[in-house]
Amino acid sequence: MRRLLVNDMLSALPDHRTFWDDLRDWFDCEFVGGDYSILAAEADKKSGGASLIIRNASWFPPIPGKIPTISLLQDIALDGPMREMQCDVIRTSEATVFNSAFTASKYPDITNPVIIPLPVDFDTFEPGNHMGLQQALSLPDGAVIWVGSQHTIKGWDVFLRVVRVNPDIPFVAVFKDALPEYGPPNLRMYSRVTHGELAKIIGACRVGLCTSRTESQHLAGIEMGACGLPLVTPNVGTYWNRAEMPGVIINEPTVNLYSAAIRQMLVAGGNPNPVRDYWKREFGPYVVRAAWAKLIEEVE
Repeated sequence: MRRLLVNDMLSALPDHRTFWDDLRDWFDCEFVGGDYSILAAEADKKSGGASLIIRNASWFPPIPGKIPTISLLQDIALDGPMREMQCDVIRTSEATVFNSAFTASKYPDITNPVIIPLPVDFDTFEPGNHMGLQQALSLPDGAVIWVGSQHTIKGWDVFLRVVRVNPDIPFVAVFKDALPEYGPPNLRMYSRVTHGELAKIIGACRVGLCTSRTESQHLAGIEMGACGLPLVTPNVGTYWNRAEMPGVIINEPTVNLYSAAIRQMLVAGGNPNPVRDYWKREFGPYVVRAAWAKLIEEVE
């Protein structure tokens, strides 16, 4: 079997492992990368003798030829050229994998969507010694952690208002991009940390917070859950319409409701292990790998 894995790159960051690395290694795929503008043509050139193509469902058009294709869709496009391109890719794929039911719900024309989430590294993200990590990072107890960027879609403006109206609660923000120029005195900020460093920062906190306006999955929250933190989230991404979850899902997110839910979780406390177990049953790498192996066998 010769399998191609097609995306622009495996990771945009040096020494950073992504799910594309997992797919390549798990299923012995040959990676084909390059600029999106030429990627379909490059994959077509290298597809001779291939039994399967696994590709990103977004950013570049269908790959010519008739090689059975599985497309992974994790970028929601509601309209415009991107949406049209995604629909063309879906129509020419044997299967399209969505990273959450929420993502799949945005593509109602797909009658039998395959939903397989992206996994989380539960070996790196695990409950730590709260007190020891707090002392090592000089963080007070009872901190609430948020991971994101200053992009509007991540709800940075909402998070900032939550921090300001709760001056007695310590907050931690970890940015995937540059740090803001300033922040409230009860906010500690980090930027571009490694997974190992992020796990330690999460372990020093008590509650995880998501204020995103939309998410296709929200890996950061699952990483917090893997470390045993209850979550306060909007009803998007992997949290969408969950019947039960270690934390609080807010259907009409406002600063007041976020604040009340955070305080509720801080008071509740609890054992981190059941929280971790809840997320591991669905997002453990072995679970995700088994689901992909079954799909690949069917398509190939």
